[in-house]
Amino acid sequence: MSKSEKALLGNGWTDEIVTEGPAVILGKQLLATLQLSWRIQQVRIRSNDATPRKTRLLFDGMAGELQFFIASIRKRLEVWKREGPDVREIDQTSYWRLFPVDTDDLRDQLEALLWGYAHYARQTSEAYTKVREAGDLETSELLATIFKGVDRCLWFLEIHMEGLALRMDNERLPDWLEVKYLA
Repeated sequence: MSKSEKALLGNGWTDEIVTEGPAVILGKQLLATLQLSWRIQQVRIRSNDATPRKTRLLFDGMAGELQFFIASIRKRLEVWKREGPDVREIDQTSYWRLFPVDTDDLRDQLEALLWGYAHYARQTSEAYTKVREAGDLETSELLATIFKGVDRCLWFLEIHMEGLALRMDNERLPDWLEVKYLA
């Protein structure tokens, strides 16, 4: 078996072994992105007047960034849609069940998002490696851009958690900076 065939064999997100092309890998990435976006929306909805302004801006910024990633992934998936359908059932076991769903506690919300983003970063890194080894440079560039955005979100979440732990005035936390991605 060649190195590229080995790279395409196996599935890091489930236990079954299947041959995955870039479209399947990117489809899984889309599902993970949608799931993370849904969690961010839940946190945004639960944000109330007690949630500090900069934290609400952080949630809004992360939600906007994920929406951009979703649109970019969908746009890239359109390339393979024209080449023929690749319909497979993808079992996405949720790691979110480890976190409280209905908590209003800001620390719990930030912790769940931090773990969720860390998991998403690992998935993105694995997907990047697989599509890079498969030779799909456009998809690997998209995943590299997503990974940079996720890394930035992790940094902001960590800073907000540290600020909360230190009982820091929220206004001393860094502002969320919008990043302009090339579409």
